[in-house]
Amino acid sequence: MRAHLLVGVVSTLALVVAFGLDWQLPSAGQSRFWNAFAAFVLLSIVSDSLFFNIPTIAKAHASLAFIPLEATVVLFGHPWPMVIGGITALVVDTVVRKKPTIRVVFNTAQYMLAVGLAGWVYRALGGSIGLDNFSFLFIPFVAMVITFFLVNQGSVALAVSVSSGVSVREAWGRIGGRALVNDLFSSTLAILLVFLYVKLQLPGIAILVFPLFLVRQLYQMNRQLQEELEEKLELMVKAMEARDPYTSGHSRRVAEYALSIGRELRLSADHLDGIKRAALLHDVGKIYEEFAPLLRKEGRLTPEERIVMRTHVVRSAELVATAAKFRGSVEAMIKHHHENFDGTGYPDGIAGEEIPIGARIIMIADTLDAMTTDRPYRRAMTFSRAVEELQAYAGRQFDPALVHLVSTSPSIRRLLSSETVTQFVPSQPKPTWSQRIAR
Repeated sequence: MRAHLLVGVVSTLALVVAFGLDWQLPSAGQSRFWNAFAAFVLLSIVSDSLFFNIPTIAKAHASLAFIPLEATVVLFGHPWPMVIGGITALVVDTVVRKKPTIRVVFNTAQYMLAVGLAGWVYRALGGSIGLDNFSFLFIPFVAMVITFFLVNQGSVALAVSVSSGVSVREAWGRIGGRALVNDLFSSTLAILLVFLYVKLQLPGIAILVFPLFLVRQLYQMNRQLQEELEEKLELMVKAMEARDPYTSGHSRRVAEYALSIGRELRLSADHLDGIKRAALLHDVGKIYEEFAPLLRKEGRLTPEERIVMRTHVVRSAELVATAAKFRGSVEAMIKHHHENFDGTGYPDGIAGEEIPIGARIIMIADTLDAMTTDRPYRRAMTFSRAVEELQAYAGRQFDPALVHLVSTSPSIRRLLSSETVTQFVPSQPKPTWSQRIAR
């Protein structure tokens, strides 16, 4: 219902912009206009067809179609840029991406709305339009580009939020936040495209095909590097968990729970990704040889062994910090995920808001997984029983605000209730839960 309402609103706004502004109709014999129109329709369709996926909860795509579409604002009067944008989305979503009708209608409308409003801002600020002369004015062009991305990415972020349940803030961050600088820089190609077309017509478009392809490959390469980073994280986690069969899958579950808690707090996409990575790697320091005998030990740890085990947070943080991307916030979350809210934790004994929010989230997620997972020496607690334990230590070990959030969150309850984990059963009994979690 909400998705249909959003589609209706965006479509209505697109029609208002299309028919609410004065049209600039070409004369019957203007073959140059129609040649240019056909050329930019084809270029926009080809650019949009060479899309790449965006890692969001819902399926979303990005392309370089914004470059020729922004160029149309400078070359054509209203409503022709909107028509080109609408044809582009309609053809690509129907023929290439084969999307369902509601998505075809939405993307067609949001392309038209983004181009239409961008054109209105450009003209209102004195931007010149025409196929015969090239005239560049900085402020109208920059305002046009910003308007285009605000409307385009904002409407898609709303759609992703409605369809997946994530916050608009997270959806927008994943769709455009990280690539915004690249998008603004790449928009300068729109000016070059206008200049080349005014001077050379079709050969001008041909000249810019290779730079467009190169920029597209750079975008794609950035996406692939991101995917490779996530795969390497998974390998590190698997290598670490191979040392302790009792915690197989533990880090991935902790990451899921921490991500769910972070989403309840409506944190940004970058902050959520940092928490996820820190949760995945929070115990990675245990891969060092000094922890191997402690992880395999069947009985209670001695006080000396507990001191050694507590150093895993520092060792984990130091190991993670060898990667420049993880220095700073991710490193701090890992180092402090055993700090108690009242300051009695380790390694630094900091308290309350001094503890990074990500570390406080990971501590709760870590404890939840320990309590709600079957272990050889006890059965898993129910979610309600685990929440009672969290509430008993709220304000001492755990952030009370986060405990309240977890105890009242339907999404976290659903996530935990969907997890059924079976662990390896040894021949000898293991220590109690309180002893085991103290490790």
